Amino acid sequence: MKFRLIVIVSLVGIALLISSAFLLRQPPRDTFLEKRAELVVRQIGHKLLRYSGDFTSRVLPVTQLSPGTFQLKFETPFSFMPDTLVKIARSNLDLINLPVGYIVNVFDCTSKEMVYGFEIRPNQKELVPCLGRPQSKGCYTLLISFVDFQSSENLNNNYPLLITSFIGMSLIAFTGGYYLKRKKEGDSSLIVDGVVIGKYSFSFERQLLKFNSEIIELSYKEAKLLSILAAQQNQVISREELLKKVWEDDGVFTGRSLDMFISKLRKKLSGDSNVQINNVHGKGYKLEIKTNLF
Repeated sequence: MKFRLIVIVSLVGIALLISSAFLLRQPPRDTFLEKRAELVVRQIGHKLLRYSGDFTSRVLPVTQLSPGTFQLKFETPFSFMPDTLVKIARSNLDLINLPVGYIVNVFDCTSKEMVYGFEIRPNQKELVPCLGRPQSKGCYTLLISFVDFQSSENLNNNYPLLITSFIGMSLIAFTGGYYLKRKKEGDSSLIVDGVVIGKYSFSFERQLLKFNSEIIELSYKEAKLLSILAAQQNQVISREELLKKVWEDDGVFTGRSLDMFISKLRKKLSGDSNVQINNVHGKGYKLEIKTNLF
């Protein structure tokens, strides 16, 4: 059994190593998304200048302020129509199919105040205010934030890791189930020579009952009580004797405790109708084993 268990655990380790190697070979998905986002932000800035009549000034490099948030500054002042900015942003961002929504904000370079902004999110109502109101010529900074950009890319990055975890957990669960099954089989073989109670085999030392292939666990007091009854099958044992032998170490005991544990044993012996723990009124209990003559 130990050898097989070692083999299974080794297989778990091998599976995890293979899955980890697969993870390490994956392309850096977050870098890919970031580069695409930077390109489209730069393209938006380029077209915004062209619509304002500026064909010569330089589009400055895009700066990533945080995961999913990109800033674009301009070399010269310009004016713009909000309608034009919304149209340019929507057409360019929809073209590359980024799986996230986005918020576009325009800030004044000097005051740092936001002069315009709008939000586009898939399957949600768009928030696009102040259309038709031209913005005067000035120094502006464009800030585009991609909503849930980081969580979206993390999901893609961690996909191989999820596979690794699933494989590892599946094999570990299989290993645990196999081990428990073998343990129960081992327990079963150890109580074959126990006390026979009808169709049951009983081991006081292991606190177990075996019924066909089923292994039933007993508490210490259940096992102790059953051992006394099984030693004197078909004989009445007084309540006083049972209470003394089972609960004498507790110091304080009641008849209700005895009745409760008798009820538990009856349920665990209910698989064989020929095994009964009967109450003999005014005297005690008797473990009665009926014998089928036919």
